[in-house]
Amino acid sequence: MKHRAIWRVCLLLFLVCLAPLARAAEPAVEAGPKLFCWKVTGPEGGAVYLLGTIHVGRADFYPMPAVIETSFKEADTLVTETDLTEPQGSSRLLKLLLQNGTYPRGDSVENHIGAKTREHLARYVAKSKELASDYTHLKPWFLSVAIAVVEAKRAGLNTNDGMDRHFVDQATAMKKPIETLETSEFQLELMNSFSEELQDRLLLSALLDAEHKTELMDDMLQAWKSGNADAMEQAKMRYVRDYPQLKPVFEKVFDQRNDTMTQQIEQFLQTPKTYFVAIGAGHLTGDRGILSQLRSKNYDVEQLQNRGLRSAESTGR
Repeated sequence: MKHRAIWRVCLLLFLVCLAPLARAAEPAVEAGPKLFCWKVTGPEGGAVYLLGTIHVGRADFYPMPAVIETSFKEADTLVTETDLTEPQGSSRLLKLLLQNGTYPRGDSVENHIGAKTREHLARYVAKSKELASDYTHLKPWFLSVAIAVVEAKRAGLNTNDGMDRHFVDQATAMKKPIETLETSEFQLELMNSFSEELQDRLLLSALLDAEHKTELMDDMLQAWKSGNADAMEQAKMRYVRDYPQLKPVFEKVFDQRNDTMTQQIEQFLQTPKTYFVAIGAGHLTGDRGILSQLRSKNYDVEQLQNRGLRSAESTGR
């Protein structure tokens, strides 16, 4: 298969990002008093730091606020959504991608999408020279990721400077243990499990977003910088309001995964150790978000600030 370079980049982006991408970004060091990071205390004296991450970025995002960097360095273990230590071009990952994200020889994405999506896809391909010529072999969900890669690169963003990668690289250099909440296999199979109708709608939404350059991700970035979980949730759910047909996708990608992730984080909290958990910001927010679920179980949840660890937003145990 030709043009494997973009395939590898798409694969890396997919492994850390199942949510929409930012199109523009400012240095994260300009974050406000409240940070998009919370400390959860367990009954055995251990703690879990929950950092909501943005999966693409720039070098001038770093260093992050000192309290975040210090919390990471003092933690016993780093936890990410999925394994970022395996080389993105490994034969195992590429084999998984071929199995789950592409059509067999002789088939094409045009055979699996509606007329409206075909029209917008043809328009996008005509204007975009970045997509490899074999894009027609990609399934709609994976083609959506490829478009996200193109748009991120146009905005000057890249996965190598994403927050998840930043902490994985640091942990590797420090020889700090790294654990994951999910496997690559699970994430690939999850996206491949969507019906053709939902994949068609997912691709159409990606194409429409690329055409209209909505302010959605600017709102998400501002919410991250100000540590405003409510604003992050409103921005995230605006995507569902714009594309209500994608609600089943969001339920699987966010709600159901949040349930499982919360259970895993609870297991960390039953130990005397400290964990630094770096996961997509959208997983922390909302009624079914990880923060809300932990609060409902009476864990002590504190939002970190640029100066000190205390916040006015706290729940007692």
